[in-house]
Amino acid sequence: MPPAQAWRRYRRGPLRVAVAEDSMTPALQPGDWLLVDPAPRRWPRRGSVVVVRQPGTGMLAIKRLAAGPGDVVLAGTEYVRLADEAWLLGDGGGHSVDSRHYGPVPLDALVGRAWFRYWPPRRIGLIPRRRSSSARARASIASKGKLRR
Repeated sequence: MPPAQAWRRYRRGPLRVAVAEDSMTPALQPGDWLLVDPAPRRWPRRGSVVVVRQPGTGMLAIKRLAAGPGDVVLAGTEYVRLADEAWLLGDGGGHSVDSRHYGPVPLDALVGRAWFRYWPPRRIGLIPRRRSSSARARASIASKGKLRR
């Protein structure tokens, strides 16, 4: 994103987004309202919750960043190294429509990083980043030589 465009988005302040579906349960539930940073200084870290435009439909989706540029993921039956893409997953498991269905998402589809839930009052607070052990998995995948570039 060009610096001038990022500055304009940042000046407007955080975006407000409502959770409409249950693909991110239990972390996020339908009816939750989130603040989204529209101009993060850098690409969010693995485990962060992000808002993206879904490939194909352009609809906003809330997903967790599972892998980013340079990471290796299992896409169907083969391993793929992500270039300027991200692999996004829902916390809801098998019923979530995410990168397992539509593949890697280009980085320019990022709308922002969700960081705070402000509604409902009983659930107010920071949105935790889920940590994963994917660094060990990536190392073992790369060593097996099953990587498609």
